Amino acid sequence: MVWFGESLPNDVWLAAERAAREAEVFLVIGTSAVVYPAAGLVALAKSAGAKVVEVNVAETPVSAMADASLRGAAAEILPQLIS
Repeated sequence: MVWFGESLPNDVWLAAERAAREAEVFLVIGTSAVVYPAAGLVALAKSAGAKVVEVNVAETPVSAMADASLRGAAAEILPQLIS
């Protein structure tokens, strides 16, 4: 957990960037997508070739970048994706 105004430890952030670059599918779930630098991971994953799937109740700044934007609560949509 990271509080507003705090930074992730550098090694954790580097691991997140590496995972985004290596992902085949990048899930963006229940976020406003406005808090950086974390919100920038979506563009990083997309530019590295990942398919981006957004699950959210409302459109966000990354919706246009998503290959699929699924509107609804994560508690409803994620079980459908799994099955």
